Amino acid sequence: MNMWHERFKEQEYVYGKNPNKFIRQAASFIKQKGKVLSIAEGEGRNAVFLAGEKFQVTAWDYARSGIEKTEKLAAEKNVVVNAELQDLAEACWRENSWDAVIHVFGHFPKPVFDRTMAGIKAGVKPGGVYIAELFTTDQLRFPSGGPRTAELLCTPEQLLKEFTGWYSKHFFCGEAERNEGRLHQGTSHVIQCVFQKPE
Repeated sequence: MNMWHERFKEQEYVYGKNPNKFIRQAASFIKQKGKVLSIAEGEGRNAVFLAGEKFQVTAWDYARSGIEKTEKLAAEKNVVVNAELQDLAEACWRENSWDAVIHVFGHFPKPVFDRTMAGIKAGVKPGGVYIAELFTTDQLRFPSGGPRTAELLCTPEQLLKEFTGWYSKHFFCGEAERNEGRLHQGTSHVIQCVFQKPE
């Protein structure tokens, strides 16, 4: 059973229809009209926002119900999002393809996380950016959402090590208020980052 497919099957947008607050702020780091990939996109809120900002947006998720809701939200907002059913454990990453990869609260087992990080580093174009907001291991102290096992959460050291050699345009680790639909509510402990691939 695909837990995420079951979660997104209901009519309600469980994380809301509005974009993540940090993605709204960080969109200015993306090349104008650039090609953007949003991974583990869920119900489409960030992809649809970015499409409304005139980026060429592709959304990947492995829940068919999430893809369907992304397409529905894009139609509602009158924007175009290329929504693709993709399992990150098997996804094929093309080198130097994206001006930005967006990663919001997508938490995976370590083999999938490592594979995804390698794919992102290959797939971002020189000069392009990786933009993420992820829960840290300290999120276990807060009831505001996210996985309940430390193995699925992130540490700042982990991300900084992954992107050694890239330019750090923004990096924050700490508490943030998140009110995103029914399932992300209240104080959270997050990492926010924008890393730029050297030209």
